[in-house]
Amino acid sequence: MGSPKVLFEIEDDKSTSAIAVGDVTGNGVSELCTGGRDGVLRLYDANRSEIAFLAQHDVGGSILSIKLADANNDGQIELVVGRAVGSGETPGEAGTVQIYRYAPSGQLEMLGEFAVDRFVTSVYVTDVTGDEKNEILVGGSDSTLRILQMDSDNNITQFVKHQLDDLPITIGTCDVIGDEIEEIVTGNRDRTLRIFKVRDHSVEQIEVIELPSPVISVAAGDILGDRKMELGVVTHDGSIRVFRNEESKLDLFSKLENVNALSLRIEELNADHMDEIVVATSDFKINFYSLQMADLNQIASVDIGKKILSINVGDAGGDGRKEVQVGVSDGPLKVIEGLYKIIPAFEISSEAKAGTDLRGKITVYNVSDEPVTGVSGKIYWFPKDHMDVDPQQLRFDLAPGESKAIDVQLTPRIEGTVIIRPIVLMWTDAAGQVKQVTTPETAILVEGGAAVAAPAADAPVPVEPSPIEIPIDETTPFGSIVGTGFSDEATRDKAAEILQTTVTDDAAESLKAAEDLLDQLFGAEMTTESMAEIDDIAALMAEPTPEETTVAAVVSDTESQLIAEIRGRRPKAPRPGTAPDAYQFLFKTMVIGEGAVGKTTLVNRYVTGIFERDYKTTIGSQFAVKLTHISPPDSEYSTGIKLQAWDVAGQARFKAVRKMYYSGAAGIIIVFDVTRRRSFTELVKWVEEADESVGSRVPMICVGNKTDLPDRAVPSDEAKRWAEDKGFLYMESSAKTGEGVGDMFTVLAEVMWIEARKSQEEKKRSI
Repeated sequence: MGSPKVLFEIEDDKSTSAIAVGDVTGNGVSELCTGGRDGVLRLYDANRSEIAFLAQHDVGGSILSIKLADANNDGQIELVVGRAVGSGETPGEAGTVQIYRYAPSGQLEMLGEFAVDRFVTSVYVTDVTGDEKNEILVGGSDSTLRILQMDSDNNITQFVKHQLDDLPITIGTCDVIGDEIEEIVTGNRDRTLRIFKVRDHSVEQIEVIELPSPVISVAAGDILGDRKMELGVVTHDGSIRVFRNEESKLDLFSKLENVNALSLRIEELNADHMDEIVVATSDFKINFYSLQMADLNQIASVDIGKKILSINVGDAGGDGRKEVQVGVSDGPLKVIEGLYKIIPAFEISSEAKAGTDLRGKITVYNVSDEPVTGVSGKIYWFPKDHMDVDPQQLRFDLAPGESKAIDVQLTPRIEGTVIIRPIVLMWTDAAGQVKQVTTPETAILVEGGAAVAAPAADAPVPVEPSPIEIPIDETTPFGSIVGTGFSDEATRDKAAEILQTTVTDDAAESLKAAEDLLDQLFGAEMTTESMAEIDDIAALMAEPTPEETTVAAVVSDTESQLIAEIRGRRPKAPRPGTAPDAYQFLFKTMVIGEGAVGKTTLVNRYVTGIFERDYKTTIGSQFAVKLTHISPPDSEYSTGIKLQAWDVAGQARFKAVRKMYYSGAAGIIIVFDVTRRRSFTELVKWVEEADESVGSRVPMICVGNKTDLPDRAVPSDEAKRWAEDKGFLYMESSAKTGEGVGDMFTVLAEVMWIEARKSQEEKKRSI
């Protein structure tokens, strides 16, 4: 366990009680903003060898909270300050919420203020109404939660005021429901963690979690790197808890009790695209934790030596690396380095044509004081048949502070979009432990004889499904994504074993095993042509072609007639002499629907037979593969079908990248949550997306999930009627009990099999 260095101190900034980092001046790099008990707001430029003081302003009362964000939605960053009333000021009249900007004159000037009782415990700036504009969240000493709105003319109005049972000590946000609109989280003196949803100018409390002592700090982030949010919570007894966003609620995922915790932040600090937890403690330490297989593991620690008043994480130095800023009692502000050892970067030239080469470069920087040798990796891309890449294999040996680059030749075969997957670089450290860092996904669009490449996290690059050309809104940005879906249970366990276990005997063998795992996850590409490939065409064509089955009338509000007929069949044995793992078709199957409807849990239950609400991935795996058997009525034997089930992110920010993964899909399961009506009413947009992305209508089953839960919001007969009116089959399921889980895949397998056989017959007749 290492000890990150203190990079620098700011001697004149003492007893710092609030810290924030952001581009306040608009010059493209971040500045460091601090506030103290003395009521002085200070701004520094730390992007040079010596810290430059830029401006300061006396706000008239102790500063308790600072956020740097676009508070008035004018495209520029403001300083939002929560403070206490000053000497001689009247509570309820003095502006305890103040908004400042950095003026061209070099001064901090106030744009507006709002009065909230005697002091403001916390301020937070984000969009909680879903109108794509930021609001200001305020916790007041009068036990209120307020949402303020500031227009471009800097007028501040109170959008809503909600009276709490007790003082909100801290405020944060987390997308608990999974609808891409963040919910408000308050940590309260009454020992509760409360979750609120903003709807129609009101605040609705949707969840209350009772805890052993008052909640004093909250922060949200993607600690597991699987596109879902975790919420970190510190309570007054010094304990840390991590709650997982599962099934539209927060479940306790991991905890460490009585570890002297005071405050925490969740940010990515080592280029592995998984967030770390940074904790300030009452015994004067900054501890760094990672979350692995539901366990919080301390990975580094720094002894500050003085009482810690505040912490923040941000890139104060402008070098693309985040640092930890620490305010201490009667001492200078300290800036601590992150956990970075090596930092990879992948760049691609901006212009090319289909059939000609793009110039790419993978660069690796060793930012540590120690050599890092044996760094290896491999480039994967999707769709595999759209581009050639050379070299694919990467290897680096780096001296302290050294950087090296490898040129990469990328040759597009056809026009369209290719996703360069996260490039995972691995090595073993001095203790024999496997380490990894990754690059973000990169999107390359070849269109009209030219190519555009950009990171998938923020690139306005249109992604079109291939080979069908469907126009995509070019203004739609990519959301942050590190792969989609999941692997099977055995693969996840193997990933954990390889990437999270100390290696003592043969590091090279362990790295090779890890690379083999990546080949399974990223390298097993299925082209459009191979999605319905037949192992033994002669044997298959010798079987009778299935005709339309006449199904006896089955009256049911919860499932379609064909589903009832297939589920009611007696299973048949395989053809004698058939290998246990033999199959005739491999079908790519998409599982789609709104976020948090249970897609991942359903497929995980199908593949593993286990209901695991704490589902997690290790390195961003892609899909699950399982062999199933169907028992067609016109065949004496069962038929093996291998399903490749893709679970795609349901949140809106993944839409641009998500369309790419529909290519080659032979069938679709569209899922909604029977307890959330919005997840049902939004199904029509998923149908439209699927049709456009695939390029044609494929077999589809509509599934109402979570039937084990009370408070059902969508009646079975209504959902069944809607699905069948659209030409789909309908059924219901519960990932928790297992009801209907296997059947939905078996039924879809048979329907896809029927369609594939018809297609084969048509091709045979046309020859």
